[in-house]
Amino acid sequence: MDFNPEDARRYIEDLDYPASKEDLISGAESNGAPEELIERLGTLSTPDFSGPDEVITELRASPTAG
Repeated sequence: MDFNPEDARRYIEDLDYPASKEDLISGAESNGAPEELIERLGTLSTPDFSGPDEVITELRASPTAG
């Protein structure tokens, strides 16, 4: 299954930012995100994110993309 980083937006856009990686994972899980997204969030190198756009950009640049 190919993961599209844009699909992550609906699970993370309503979270409180700035958010830590742990906040993103917790919030995404609460919003019913697929396991693949949870795992991908855990691989991001940035510890804190200022908003959903930054998360999406980081997911796109992640070495596990595609």
